[in-house]
Amino acid sequence: MPPTSSERAATVLHADLENYTGRMARDPHGTVASLKSCRAVFAACVAAAGGRVVNQAADSVLAEFGDPRSGVLCALAIQTRLAEPPAGRGDLEPLRYRVGLDHGELIAEGDELYGLAVNRAARIQEIAEPGEVLVSADVQERVGPSPEIAFAAEGVLRLKNLPEPVAVFRARRADAPADAAGRRRPLGGLALPAVPSIVVLPFRGLGVDPRAALLAEGLTDEVIANLSRFRDLFVIGRASAFAYRDRARSPAAVGYELGVHYALDGSLVAESGRLRLTAHLVETATGKVAWSERFERTLEDLLEAEADLARRLAATLAGRVEEHEQQLLRHGRGQRLDAYGHLLAGLHELYRYTATANARARLAFTRACEIDPGYARAFAMLSRTHSYDWRYRWSADPARSLEEARNLAEQAVALDPTDARGHAELGWVKLYAKDVAGALEAYVTAHRLNPNDPDILALMADALVYAGRPAEALDLVARAKRLNPHYPDIYLWSEADALFSLRRYDEVVATIGRMHDPSEGSRLLAASHALAGRPAEARRYAEMVLRRQPGFSVADWIATQPDTDPEEREHFRKGLLLAGLPP
Repeated sequence: MPPTSSERAATVLHADLENYTGRMARDPHGTVASLKSCRAVFAACVAAAGGRVVNQAADSVLAEFGDPRSGVLCALAIQTRLAEPPAGRGDLEPLRYRVGLDHGELIAEGDELYGLAVNRAARIQEIAEPGEVLVSADVQERVGPSPEIAFAAEGVLRLKNLPEPVAVFRARRADAPADAAGRRRPLGGLALPAVPSIVVLPFRGLGVDPRAALLAEGLTDEVIANLSRFRDLFVIGRASAFAYRDRARSPAAVGYELGVHYALDGSLVAESGRLRLTAHLVETATGKVAWSERFERTLEDLLEAEADLARRLAATLAGRVEEHEQQLLRHGRGQRLDAYGHLLAGLHELYRYTATANARARLAFTRACEIDPGYARAFAMLSRTHSYDWRYRWSADPARSLEEARNLAEQAVALDPTDARGHAELGWVKLYAKDVAGALEAYVTAHRLNPNDPDILALMADALVYAGRPAEALDLVARAKRLNPHYPDIYLWSEADALFSLRRYDEVVATIGRMHDPSEGSRLLAASHALAGRPAEARRYAEMVLRRQPGFSVADWIATQPDTDPEEREHFRKGLLLAGLPP
């Protein structure tokens, strides 16, 4: 007997796991365990919202709700829950889902749902970022004004296999910060540069202080100059940028005319003894705000305040542009920017810290070097892959790997002596070749060439730790984090190294706990817990070290440490042995 069919209007939720195939290839057992935990979250949240889970395939979920508001709140609750490690399972990697919702007429036959709303929800999900909730206009309109939910328009988009464009909105909890990652559509006008490109539009001077307009113009000049020191950004010159000062044009329209990926727009308010800068990074292709932030300083020293704001904005902006480009590249959207696209693909793999990912990173960096043999930064990052082969003993010939790393770093410096990143990479190689003085000299050169690159500050901080200057290292990390508030794990790694050297073990644990991937800090965690008298926790992280680095021995790892003070090497060795790691 065929199943009974019925028709009804409902809201459909479609969710899909980010990079399921890659996760299964990398860690099948851990992925399955995490997947089961995620399914329990979906089941609990959907039930609490009065909905029904219709289907759960290997990496996707289909659910329906009687009303859109319940569906959207459920989706937001799910994303909040999934952003945290599963309860009691700190060893499991959090999984991230893309979520899309639509509302419409459905045909239900048994456990199956049919209808255009099912297809639209799936297509909307496909364009979401991991961790994001996107909804159709039908859902947004039916929810209406809500004290709990805020919506941001994503635009009217053509989605795969759908006959008509769909108006899409991003949903978030009303009390959550407004942040967006932009979409892309093809650009016209001038040809796009092969690297991320930006125009800094003249900041608007606001407020009652008559100096605001002059300060705003000076700040614009400073930001353009500072951004120009970042070698992987194409920055429109001052004359072109200021040509738009008195024109009533949107940032996206100006960026489109000038043929760049991004436009920076902002205002400077001077009042009550303070400067307040509000800046927005707009993606030219969509007109969408990819990033925004507010900076404040006192007016006590105008020139110092202006220079400080310019430094912070330039460093933060450069980092956010690269982060945004990486997101687009990872999720298969956006234009591949020739050699730069391969560089970003390699960076995404490099910071996984596994032998397989490191090999993939090398292939990507090699391809970037082949496309552009003069691309100094690609050679610098290719050097890093050989450094990691040496450091983590992934190489059959570690000494040869370190020598290859040095050769590539020196080649990067020779290709472009003014590129700070090449000098920084040479500093990294010299550090682990135990030439700590030479490493610091290379980092000082890199910092002189680009004093606003916070990554260089963080790397230099690690060298200072090994030079026996951990307090100075902490100051450098603090400066790096101030310049780049959305800092990567490597900043926290340098900070944790310094804190460990200062015997501040609880702070080491807290710092590593703030990493996106705390497992890379498992060696320091094991040693810190052991030296702090927590043997059970120390053993747990020692086991994590052995899972990540089979064949790990304390003696071999300590031999890689470039400490100038033998007492510091003994300090780390003692902690690792106390944690139960093999000698």
